[in-house]
Amino acid sequence: MAACARSHIVAKGEVGVYHCWNRCVRRAFLCGYDRFTRKNYNYRRGWIRKLQQQLARLFAIEIAFHAEMQNHIHLILRTRPDIAATWSDEEVVKRWLQIAQLKRGRRDEPSEPTEARIQKELARKGRVQQLRARLSDVSWFMGALCENIARRSNIEDGCTGRFWETRFSCRDLASESAILICGIYVDLNPIRAGEARVPEQARYTSAVDRIEGRKLRQAAAVLGQAQQSSDRLDSSGTADTEPMPPDGWLCELTLASGPDVDVQAGLRSSTPWRASDKGIVSLSLDEYLQLLDWTGRKLAAGKRGSIPAELAPILDRLEIHPSAWLDAIEGFEKKFGRIVASVSGMAKKAAETGRRWFRGISAAAETFH
Repeated sequence: MAACARSHIVAKGEVGVYHCWNRCVRRAFLCGYDRFTRKNYNYRRGWIRKLQQQLARLFAIEIAFHAEMQNHIHLILRTRPDIAATWSDEEVVKRWLQIAQLKRGRRDEPSEPTEARIQKELARKGRVQQLRARLSDVSWFMGALCENIARRSNIEDGCTGRFWETRFSCRDLASESAILICGIYVDLNPIRAGEARVPEQARYTSAVDRIEGRKLRQAAAVLGQAQQSSDRLDSSGTADTEPMPPDGWLCELTLASGPDVDVQAGLRSSTPWRASDKGIVSLSLDEYLQLLDWTGRKLAAGKRGSIPAELAPILDRLEIHPSAWLDAIEGFEKKFGRIVASVSGMAKKAAETGRRWFRGISAAAETFH
């Protein structure tokens, strides 16, 4: 992919959705079985997932989709500087000090910073403003994630030096339809790589987290426990003793609609596990899983076919050509560049950044209405 200034992709201080990925540069695998060393590093996927949970709790950045592969990771992140703006100066500093522990440490569970350390940071001129900006910055998020895993892996492997590529890669998902296509692409990465045959077998993906969370909610509803769970929330609206569901740390999938949606969008999450409870795409979890399952089975079988009648309206609603759906998912990396949007959306982004064009305009014309 051609070089592109990060400032042309990521809008600092604005809410945005970005597809971020990074690869291990060693011959040895990041995760999975390495035939050269004859070691199985699959447990490192658990490291990454647990660390992502911690970072989702601390940053003003929401994780919408994720996949941990054998030698690379994929994340779709939504920056929320509007949420960071609601945090007190002390809360900003406490969050950052915990992130710093995670970034430099060998573990995925930070301790509470001391009062003396908090006061020292608060006393530094301009420090809180600097940290507040970092807490909604994808570069600092990815830096904390990748440095922790690199340090732990280097210690375990008994070596030093670079573990990841020079820097993580990033693309702007500038429309809801782009988010859906990239989300499906990320969740189906294990199927395309031959690590799983169906989405529910791809353990370290957001799809499986959402499937497991759905199962628990259905079971609770059957047993009449849904109200009991809500009663265990304390008066401030944060969970007290309630355990986190498998998808509780992920960005809410379904984007709500209605007259109060603008008010709801600015609210902090009612749980301590993520920045907010705002959804990201205009379809239900059941609709998403149906579309994911059909697409995954078609890609795994290597067959084409028309979109089923019950799924076509979903794509039409999001202004995606049903006939281009499978090609857009399977060829996502080759078709699209640093900006994914409609032709008009890409032209607008190019004008804003002083560029003539972004790669992927022809693919956008084929894919989006």
